[in-house]
Amino acid sequence: MAFLRYQKALSMEEKNSRYGQIIKYAGLFGGVQGIVTLVTVIRTKLVSMILGPTGFGINESFNRTLNLVRSTTDLGVPFSAVKSVSECRESKVGGQLEESILITRTWALLTGVAGMLLCLLLAPLFSYWAFDGDHGYTLSFILLSPMAAFSAISGGETAIMKGTGMLRQLANSQLLTVVTTFCISVPLLWRMGLTGIAPSLVLVSFASMVVTCAFSLRVFPYRVSLFSGATLRKGFGMIRLGVFFTITSFFGAGAFSVIANYLMKYGNAEITGIYSAGYLLVSYLGMFVFSAMESDYFPRLSAVNHDRDKVNELVNRQAEVDVLLLAPMITGFIVFLELIVSILLTAKFQEAVPMTRIAVMGLAFKAMTQPLAYVSLAKGDSRTFMLQEILYDVVFVASVVGLFNTGGVTMTGLALTLSAVADLVIVYSISHRRYGVKLYGGALKVFLIQLPLVIASWAVSFFWSGVLSWTAGVALLALSTAVSFHYLRKHTSFIRSVSDRISKKIHQ
Repeated sequence: MAFLRYQKALSMEEKNSRYGQIIKYAGLFGGVQGIVTLVTVIRTKLVSMILGPTGFGINESFNRTLNLVRSTTDLGVPFSAVKSVSECRESKVGGQLEESILITRTWALLTGVAGMLLCLLLAPLFSYWAFDGDHGYTLSFILLSPMAAFSAISGGETAIMKGTGMLRQLANSQLLTVVTTFCISVPLLWRMGLTGIAPSLVLVSFASMVVTCAFSLRVFPYRVSLFSGATLRKGFGMIRLGVFFTITSFFGAGAFSVIANYLMKYGNAEITGIYSAGYLLVSYLGMFVFSAMESDYFPRLSAVNHDRDKVNELVNRQAEVDVLLLAPMITGFIVFLELIVSILLTAKFQEAVPMTRIAVMGLAFKAMTQPLAYVSLAKGDSRTFMLQEILYDVVFVASVVGLFNTGGVTMTGLALTLSAVADLVIVYSISHRRYGVKLYGGALKVFLIQLPLVIASWAVSFFWSGVLSWTAGVALLALSTAVSFHYLRKHTSFIRSVSDRISKKIHQ
């Protein structure tokens, strides 16, 4: 009996440790995301003030075009390499991890060089396409071509840090990168104006690569094998998964383009701007929790992807923590949205509030969907992942277009939430049927407790106003926070220790 109690105690300790890890890295990357977002917003405002509308438009055109080149030529290596490296790390077979890192770096360098050459060769075409028939920016695109190589190398090193569990180093590199970007771009643009746009972008890309490499190369010295047929062939599986991921990203971008064009054609620029602002605010809120998943959750899931029980455990644990962290944030977001819009945007965007309040409820369903969606990628089943994403894109476009025609831009918020519900149904059905994944226990329980509180906070903001709305909204926020705190405290010793210290200080 004593041995059984000991085993049970160990099991509970291990479980608490695993929950603690999820919360720890969600907090780490959520905090980093917050700082990155803040610095990016400040930098964007300063750049727009320095360059004016014309210069800001040129800067964005350069960025969009180079991002398209990068996403086309990197073959998805920055994402797919995470799975390959994490599997080799878990296997603990001598030499496999080093070989996986060698393959990742070799393919990252090759795709980077390919992207740079493509940009050099097609510079006149890019200038014509990005600037409405103007070939005058050909030289600028030639100068920008090294960015493709810098970005690919950075992506490969980032994948290595994710796959090998160097998450604190990754977070530090992201923080240092955004600060370095700010320190380079703002003074250079202030000094040189429009002529400094291209040099600024190249220097920022180079600095980002140097910062990222500085962290990863400390642990894994740089080696590549460009002319080894065996090394290149061993990377084909990684490339195949990455290519499907790239294709899926294009479908997703296409869906956003279709909606933007439709709203512009059958609405106007103001309606398109309101929709875009609402969507952006919801996306930023989700990033505070979901930013940790690709860095922490996906490598761990990839490492155990052949063990159904461990996959089920990881999925449910991640879903439970995601709901517990997101639900109070969603409730608070709904309650204080008017204030948030006035601070982050301007009074002109207050029309986005009703749409955004409906749309943000979809994040509650996304908290359950995201852990499931990574299963197909962790198993290397790229076709299934692509099927899931394309089905969602179809539902997404059809919902937004259909409900916009029914009730205007406010109803596009409902379309986003309904799309999130449909996505959960699609992904869960496929994951359950194909991989035997089930949502059960704690994940479902906290979802069914928190969802009514989220819906109630929206109902309060919609049907009531003034002091009554604020009072009820704050009460719901407090209740949602208390529920999450109760379950997080139950699962993690870290939360318990903090709450105990606070309690002792209060009662002293």
